[in-house]
Amino acid sequence: MADIETFVFVYLDGVAVPAGLLRLHSEPRASYATFAYGNRYLERPDRVAIDPVTLPLPPAGTRQEFRTEEGFAVFNGIRDAAPDGWGQYLMYKAMGERTPSEADLLLASGDHRVGALAFGPTLEAPRRLAPWGEADAPGEQFTLAELAAAAEEAQEVDQLSENLRPLLTAGSSLGGARPKAATTIEGQSWIAKFPARNDTFPECRVELATMRLAAECGLDVPSLRFEQLLGRDIYLIERFDRRLDGNRMLRASFASGLTMLGAHESEVSRYAYADLGATLRQHGTAVRRDLEELFRRMVFNILVTNDDDHLRNHGFLWDGKGWRLSPLYDVVPKPQVGLDRRLVLGVGTEGRQATLANALSQVAQFDLADEDARAIAIAMADRVHARWRGCFEEAGVNVADQGRFATCFRLADPEHRAIG
Repeated sequence: MADIETFVFVYLDGVAVPAGLLRLHSEPRASYATFAYGNRYLERPDRVAIDPVTLPLPPAGTRQEFRTEEGFAVFNGIRDAAPDGWGQYLMYKAMGERTPSEADLLLASGDHRVGALAFGPTLEAPRRLAPWGEADAPGEQFTLAELAAAAEEAQEVDQLSENLRPLLTAGSSLGGARPKAATTIEGQSWIAKFPARNDTFPECRVELATMRLAAECGLDVPSLRFEQLLGRDIYLIERFDRRLDGNRMLRASFASGLTMLGAHESEVSRYAYADLGATLRQHGTAVRRDLEELFRRMVFNILVTNDDDHLRNHGFLWDGKGWRLSPLYDVVPKPQVGLDRRLVLGVGTEGRQATLANALSQVAQFDLADEDARAIAIAMADRVHARWRGCFEEAGVNVADQGRFATCFRLADPEHRAIG
């Protein structure tokens, strides 16, 4: 018997459509999940696979029950819709002594979860099932100032009180480690990021500056904003999985790199950027463009020392025919003491070694000629070297903090590029 059963919905053209039944099983030695698509869903011409790797769409009229592989409590494509990091942190504080289960993470996360999935106990419509009680009021909205104040207070208490409900509504759906919440600006969906209690530098400003620098280097970056309310920095990034169409909010299906590779989180360092490239070749609809974009992202992560490039920080969006790289997100430099640099994902023939020479060692896997790849890398390095301080200044990062981050951009300096 399943411990938990829930229907999985997919938003298609703004409407939540039941796609299938998920069962979550918990046994003494392991947890696992099963899933079966509904036949009506399979008959739809606009159907989308919930997980293109482990839950591919069977032919209409075919009854097929999928089961997770050993070591997976839930399918990656479904796990993408659940929170991690900050969202889980909020749930732990909301539930008191009980630890949230995998089912809690899925069913209690609200309408702001990433992508186009939703969950509910019946076929009628998605419905949030929160162990701490139904917390949302219909149409409830919160100002940025309220969300920022709640995020600050939540880091100071052991258990969330009623006055911290804004974060359960707007923040418990989201992944990533930083304090954040979903918000709406002029009808469009945004994610607001706030300072963390243990920050040792103005992280909101640093991320804003780095993402602006990425845009200057030709990367696909969402719209960005910055606010300061009641002395609190707030960095905002427009959601790329939501699009306002008249009065309707359309949701795009999302899959992380973890999902697209069928990978387990404990094994992410086994994978390389070239593996993501192979996924684009198999599932992509703009392969050459996205392969060059992926190469540029790898080079940018090297040039700014972003070693948080794990598979959850690479995303894919369904465009109606196949999968495209999502716009860039979660890129922050990390100051280093030593000279050795490594990324999470493999770069080239020298493994995870973060050098431009390594990035240029296997460029054919990105459909690039050697001379073209080299020209891209040099142009990006020149841009980073020329503009990183300007971007930091424009974002309000002071001179002292700029000095702390100078080592992050060492490989952009012509004296240290080691292109080979």
